Amino acid sequence: MIKLKLACITLFVMFGHFAFSQTTVSGVVSDESGVPLPGASIVVAGTTNGTQTDFDGNYTISDVPPNGNLTVSYIGYLTQQVPVNSRTTINVTLAEDLQTLDEVVVVGYGTQSRAEVTGAITTVGSEELTALPVATADQALQGRAAGVTVLNTGSPGTAPVVRIRGLGTMNNNDPLYVIDGVIAGGLGDLNPNDIESINVLKDASTTAIYGSLGSNGVVMVTTKKGRRTGKTVINLDSYTGIQYSDQRYDILDAEQYRQFAQEGFGFTPTSPLSQSNNDTDFQDAIFRTGVMQKVDLGISGGTENGDFRFSAGYMDQEGAIIETGFERFSFRANSNFSIGKFKFGETMSVSFNTQNPERNLGARSLLEHAIKIPPYLPVYNPNNLGGFQGPSSGLDGQDAENPVRVQTLGEHVNKSSAIIGSIFGEFEILNGLTFKSQAGLEYRNSNTDIFRPSYNDDSEGATHASNFAAITKNSSLRKSIILTNSLNYTKSFNDVHNFEVLLLAEKQDRTDDLLNSNSQNPITDDLNQVSNEQSFLQSQSFEYNRIGYLARLNYNFDQKYIFAASVRRDASSRFGSNNRWGTFPSVALGWNIAKENFLADTSISTLKLRGSWGVTGNDRIGDYQYSATLLANFFYPIGNGLATGTTAGGLANPDLKWEETTMKNIGLDFGLFGGQFTGAIEYYNNTSDDLLMSRPLPGSLGIHSGSVTENVGSVETSGFEVSLGYNDFEGDFTWSANLNLGTSKNEVKSLGANESLSGGTFEAQDISRVEVGEPLFFFFGLETDGLYQSEQEVTAHLGADSDKLPGDIRFVDQNGDQQINADDRMKIGNPYPDLTYGLNLNANYKQLDLNLFISGVAGVDVYNTNIYDLEGMPRLFNAGTNVLNRWTGPNTSNSVPRADGSPQNFNSISDRFVEDGSYTRLKNITLGYTLQGSSALDQYFSKCRIYVSGQNLITLTDYSGLDPEVGNPLTNDGGGRQYELGIDRGNYPQPKSILLGVQLSF
Repeated sequence: MIKLKLACITLFVMFGHFAFSQTTVSGVVSDESGVPLPGASIVVAGTTNGTQTDFDGNYTISDVPPNGNLTVSYIGYLTQQVPVNSRTTINVTLAEDLQTLDEVVVVGYGTQSRAEVTGAITTVGSEELTALPVATADQALQGRAAGVTVLNTGSPGTAPVVRIRGLGTMNNNDPLYVIDGVIAGGLGDLNPNDIESINVLKDASTTAIYGSLGSNGVVMVTTKKGRRTGKTVINLDSYTGIQYSDQRYDILDAEQYRQFAQEGFGFTPTSPLSQSNNDTDFQDAIFRTGVMQKVDLGISGGTENGDFRFSAGYMDQEGAIIETGFERFSFRANSNFSIGKFKFGETMSVSFNTQNPERNLGARSLLEHAIKIPPYLPVYNPNNLGGFQGPSSGLDGQDAENPVRVQTLGEHVNKSSAIIGSIFGEFEILNGLTFKSQAGLEYRNSNTDIFRPSYNDDSEGATHASNFAAITKNSSLRKSIILTNSLNYTKSFNDVHNFEVLLLAEKQDRTDDLLNSNSQNPITDDLNQVSNEQSFLQSQSFEYNRIGYLARLNYNFDQKYIFAASVRRDASSRFGSNNRWGTFPSVALGWNIAKENFLADTSISTLKLRGSWGVTGNDRIGDYQYSATLLANFFYPIGNGLATGTTAGGLANPDLKWEETTMKNIGLDFGLFGGQFTGAIEYYNNTSDDLLMSRPLPGSLGIHSGSVTENVGSVETSGFEVSLGYNDFEGDFTWSANLNLGTSKNEVKSLGANESLSGGTFEAQDISRVEVGEPLFFFFGLETDGLYQSEQEVTAHLGADSDKLPGDIRFVDQNGDQQINADDRMKIGNPYPDLTYGLNLNANYKQLDLNLFISGVAGVDVYNTNIYDLEGMPRLFNAGTNVLNRWTGPNTSNSVPRADGSPQNFNSISDRFVEDGSYTRLKNITLGYTLQGSSALDQYFSKCRIYVSGQNLITLTDYSGLDPEVGNPLTNDGGGRQYELGIDRGNYPQPKSILLGVQLSF
């Protein structure tokens, strides 16, 4: 009996202890943006004890074991197991389950369910866009979407080159950018942290609704908006870090350079500094470690009648090259309101940008100056006007400029301010019938200020000197207003027949005002203002007007069989009166095979076959080219003098009309095991006709331009795109992998009466060319076959009268006429990649997250003009160390020619300068940790994440240059070059970067 009593007492104590140890837990359940989730389910794991969150996302649950687990779930979000660990306050953040959400995709002038989409659309979310520390969102598109090629540059604030499905014209291939329904000139004024998603529209079914603007694809940006939860959420996102470039060319030091000058060119430098102990690495002098920092603050919320989001952002990015950088202040306000059947709202962003670009003088990049300048010269010399040291032509035998002086003396600042926004009103006239009116505005003011004070770099005072200050001030103002009115009707019959009809009218008016001025000041370096001294002043104004009408029909039967059609009619002020209007139709079909009964209860969750056909247009040429123009300030020789007059500047062509691109696309979307495996396969074929090209005119016509713009060309582009994904969202450890691949091949079908067109040039010769039967802008030059090793080889190849000597480059005589000239030039490379790819890997373990992002291209050639500087040896300059192994006698080298050799060695465009530009790059690696579990922390923050990331840390390539990704180059004063695809002129390399960041929501 005593033992029984003791046992009962023991059981009672244990039960009492167990009962006493049960606790009450409370907290908030929210999404990744900090927005509370009402109706979320919280259950004690292994029991039926549970509750739900209220309207504000709050919950309280009793009788929770201190060592138990809470199971938190919400429709459309990933279920999460949360250990209690004796806590009484537990806030939970749920991530969206992208595989279960019926994703809504933004298309032109509306939205569609992903299941109803028949076109080729790729969506890039906000997390992917903000994973990289980039100034513009289009830079972050690289590797994220199949069929989208992005060429970035390391210059802060410089827009990348974006191409959707390759090249379709020898004119402007830039895509159309649409921000919240407003057509914009680019994404440079938009804070990437304000973007909710980017949808890339690639085929006619999606782009033809933009008619005259859709031939190069459309990048549609949707910015973040508030949620109608009744709670205000504050988000803070900030990082700081560094960026640097550690790639260098291996060039001669001072001693090697003096020896090279004597042995290669028979010249002994005689300037006082030539025999000094200086040994300057001018590459190190122009590169630096730059500091980056960014702070973004967003406040959002809403009630059942409206929502709002306000944000402010600051970004400051010092470039990896001295005195380069980019700074942006951005502000955004988005709001939407509902009053009965009436809805209205606005989106508005304001930005202020300041860019310090790379400067180019003497038609040479900074890197070219850094390679060529004698290493025995110091960077600075306080005894020289301006404080820098450069070579003296007579004493040093060369004229390279001091790159530090080029980049740092004076200033070069590009400033811009922009307002991009819209205001809309929407009224439901009848059930399903809605009228919407929207006014959009793009207002951009840009200013360039360049000031170069007087200077004198050398003792002779003639090589690089200026006895006056040079001042340049340019400004531009763009005002674009877009008015859009539409009627939209949606109706379902018997829950299976679903219709949507859109009728739309749109008008765009744009004006550009330009003012360019420059002058000199021989008196003082302290006044940065334009005067009448040796001055130039010019102003220009351009007007562009477009009007369009659109009709679109979308129909689906029970979301199984889908039909979409549209027709758009556009008129553009850039064409003559005979062909101002263009018509752009499209049609698409889709079959959701997975919804058929014969696939019910199978592992196939998604299977959709779709195809589209349509016509889009392009009017991206200069204004007024259809019209005859006059050129003022033209000088006529009359008697023994010149008389100022006016001449015919251009020839009229009233038949000028649209470029038209016919697009064909077929695609297959698939998913297995509830979306655990996903994928899409696309084939496209685009044919661009009536390409706008310049035809040479006979000089007897007296037309100053020497050409007239006509519709004569045709280009065909085709390729495949593949997207594959795997998602494992179960358990404490989850991971996903997404791979995309894209191919593109273009071929010129016609050039009209033109035999060929010239592209980029180097040393007064064409590098690239456009020719029927070949891809656009292929490299065109001579083929090399080693070096001549003896006079007998020269004679056998070129005959006894040749001026070539042993040690010169042996070019292939393609036609066997024993002459090397333009007739022997051939295709030597293709600057557009055969394949682009991107791989995104995500892994999460409890509060730890890891992201790896890899991008790359294959089958692409780069014309590396830096080899000319490193190994060309046209005259005395510093050079790469390979010149120490140059040809000096029979069989001493078969790759690097003799110094001071035949001009054809270095001034001929040849495959000697063409390299494989394929690369694979670790674009981003990020390791993050979300802090939770601390009652003090959870009390104030619904999300607290810290992370460290690195960009461009590893690049695998055979390219010998500093960066195989040749982005948009800069010319003097920061202007863009045409036809520069794949030409490396010492371009600003992309830096590596490391940063530390924090994300807070409260």
